[in-house]
Amino acid sequence: MSDGNENICDPLHYGIVIALAVLLLATACAMLEEIPDLDTPDGQVYARRCSACHGMAHVGGHGVPDPRFRTVEEWLQVLPKMERLIRERGQQPLTEPERDAIVRYLSRHAKS
Repeated sequence: MSDGNENICDPLHYGIVIALAVLLLATACAMLEEIPDLDTPDGQVYARRCSACHGMAHVGGHGVPDPRFRTVEEWLQVLPKMERLIRERGQQPLTEPERDAIVRYLSRHAKS
């Protein structure tokens, strides 16, 4: 029975803490994985236009959401909301070619 006075430096507890830290680090490294194809023409449009609002808020410091976090259907529901926010913030609206490039990019890289 525990009396609540266990020592965190006890080898068993220390081993558990280390194992959890390693697990968290491995998970964080997987999340920092490169966003695919940002160097393509469509990826550059996605990166430029989406990072204008998202800035550096997303994991990895690239400033854009990872397209693999949503399905194409989900992205197609989100995009009009993002366009509304762009207008509300007084930013330049997406042109039709920019919107097409973003949709192509998201369609290629969205979660299955």
